[in-house]
Amino acid sequence: MSCLAGCSDPWGPDTAITVTRPPSGGVEADESTIIEWTLSEDPTDEQTITLFVDTDRDPAEGLIQIADSLSSETTGFLWDCTLFPEDDYYVRAVLHDGGWSSEDYSEGPVTVLHGDSPREPADAAGVPQEGSARQTRP
Repeated sequence: MSCLAGCSDPWGPDTAITVTRPPSGGVEADESTIIEWTLSEDPTDEQTITLFVDTDRDPAEGLIQIADSLSSETTGFLWDCTLFPEDDYYVRAVLHDGGWSSEDYSEGPVTVLHGDSPREPADAAGVPQEGSARQTRP
């Protein structure tokens, strides 16, 4: 028996999730920030999204769940980061569809900073650059 157009995929749907915010350059946040994503196909009622943050982009350890069972029709989430310590957090999104899932990490981090003192810009090795200045909020 051959399978023509219209047969279901035995390995699961082809829908992929992609985190689009924070972007590759990252974002800074004190109290909250918006996380955004896109899906490669139209969402279905059976799909849900779970969001995590992670300081090292290694899903084997350190994941902190920040949202669960979001509708796949949503495209963003307001993350309240007031209780998180200052650090760089990458966002990991997981699209669930029954027993199948698709995952993606943000390319850039959310840099959580509390208070009026933003971090000094650093070079590629993480060393603060002398004489650099950044604008702060009034």
